[in-house]
Amino acid sequence: MTETQSYDVIVCGAGPVGLFMAFQLVQLGHSVYILDKKSGPTDQSRAFLLTPRTMEILQHHGIAYRILQQSLSTRGGYMCLNGQTIGTAFFQEVDTVFPQLTMLGQSSVETIFVEELAKLNQSVAWNTSMEKYEQQPDQVVVHITLPDGTTQVINAKYLVGADGSHSRVRKLDPTWTYEGNRIRSKFALADLEFEGPDVKTYRDFQCVFYAAQGCILLPLPHHGDPDHATIRMVVNFGNYEVDNDDQVTYGVDNQTGELTLEEAKRVFIERTGGHLKMNVVKATWLSYFGVNERIANGFRRGRAFLMGGKVPPDQKSEKFCIAYVSSFLDACHCHSPAGGQGMNIGLQDANNLAWKLSLALKGQAADVEKLLDSYSEERVPMVKEVMETAGAITRVGFNDNIFASALRYIVISAAFKIPQARNMFVNRLMQINFRLPESPVISKKPVPALIAPGEFIKETAPMIQRLVSQQVTRRTLYEILEQQPGSHTALWVMTRRSEQDEPAAELTQAFLQRVDKLGGCRPLVIQNGSHYTSFFSSTDNHQDAYWLDTHTFTNTTSLSHRLGVPALLEKHTQHVPPVVLVLLRPDRYVAYTGTVANDEQLKDAFTFIDAYLQ
Repeated sequence: MTETQSYDVIVCGAGPVGLFMAFQLVQLGHSVYILDKKSGPTDQSRAFLLTPRTMEILQHHGIAYRILQQSLSTRGGYMCLNGQTIGTAFFQEVDTVFPQLTMLGQSSVETIFVEELAKLNQSVAWNTSMEKYEQQPDQVVVHITLPDGTTQVINAKYLVGADGSHSRVRKLDPTWTYEGNRIRSKFALADLEFEGPDVKTYRDFQCVFYAAQGCILLPLPHHGDPDHATIRMVVNFGNYEVDNDDQVTYGVDNQTGELTLEEAKRVFIERTGGHLKMNVVKATWLSYFGVNERIANGFRRGRAFLMGGKVPPDQKSEKFCIAYVSSFLDACHCHSPAGGQGMNIGLQDANNLAWKLSLALKGQAADVEKLLDSYSEERVPMVKEVMETAGAITRVGFNDNIFASALRYIVISAAFKIPQARNMFVNRLMQINFRLPESPVISKKPVPALIAPGEFIKETAPMIQRLVSQQVTRRTLYEILEQQPGSHTALWVMTRRSEQDEPAAELTQAFLQRVDKLGGCRPLVIQNGSHYTSFFSSTDNHQDAYWLDTHTFTNTTSLSHRLGVPALLEKHTQHVPPVVLVLLRPDRYVAYTGTVANDEQLKDAFTFIDAYLQ
């Protein structure tokens, strides 16, 4: 009898989200079995928009450059009403490392992930399907069918379902439901190649046309004639109407018929009002599709988890999902394509869960159940917020009654003419300011003036490493974190004004000793001011952990400013101000913020941290 193969994690579904989940786990040193019913990466463009937040995540794991080598970056967008431009937005105005929407087809994204997995000696089990699974106290037993038709049993500590809106992982557990509704309106998309004078304007800018019905133009990477451009057109047919139907009908709509090139040309001219000096040369993809708004009732059941994923293309009877900016083929959520959030939310699901499973597998979590429960508790509210935003955009944008038209004009005009409103809209679209909801692994005690637990730490100005050997080392916070992408980071920030002194060295040493006892956590000691060559002793084991945050009070992108330390110091006039202690999670969200002035306060601060990590 063949011995059952065992793994740390089994990932069901090798779309972008499942592949990224497997990549992170392998990167963190875990054994993974990833399977998919299809024969390899998709050959269709499908999802193609990556937000700045997603690009920052990919950069953190060392693979953003692969996306940028092949992608197209959009610089902004135009909003047109009845053929007239009423507003513009430029993405360079946002506070992010990647101030752009990065466009690359799903086929290329999947291929990149597969290649990066191969570099880590991890393969994908293609042409392999999951038939059933059984949860046991210490493992999950999974029955699979191999390419030759034979069956096999494998097991793992955890099972992740990234297998789409018709997820087997979800459907095989009767306690899981997929609640929501379908939208009666039909949508169509067409990937079209254009020529003409206006191609130069629209090849790297998005454009939304509103009249009686909507039309969205989204540039794609183009291969061929340099005077041409490839652009995806998305349009609606009929008003936004909800139907409370339990049947999942998200995706390609074969019943409506085939979208023809002539129909796509006619709709383009009609919806843009004939104002664009661009002609359609050919089409590379034409399709009708339907939209559902659904979410699973929780993303965890014991040792099984759900996250965004895909549906194998041979499941035609169940209509695999295609949308204009994201596959939205999520095992735990699907929604309107408006806003381009879908695939990005799925990739962020994976970024939330991977390090938590790693902590659990390595025995570095103080409370495994609390940590793993936090995946669903953090992601469900964020996904619901995205669904509500996408639904609202769709209702306003794709509704042709007189009241909706009036509201649309008022909202759009305000959004693009008032800087604050425009910035808020662009930041939401680009997923810049997401904040975690209440969570069992997020401190509930914020400190006034400091960055709040649950917020995302943004990139900083370069800092100088305290230890100088052959050269001066300068790195941003992200560059430091990228050296150990799966680790928590405890920041010990001793910023102070010139006339103030740092706390006694013994307090910093006590902090370092406490961090040394934690698994999966490394310290960073941040100072400001001049470089003192005699600071270190020859026996100091933490020399690489010390960094200088220069220009603390003048540069608003310094780490101290990002954390809110200068504002805090305005309230502390004593000669030795307190130290700011911040615990950063591997996904760069803040888990804890506090101040420490003595040993007792240090002990109190670690009450939360010790209940989280061990």
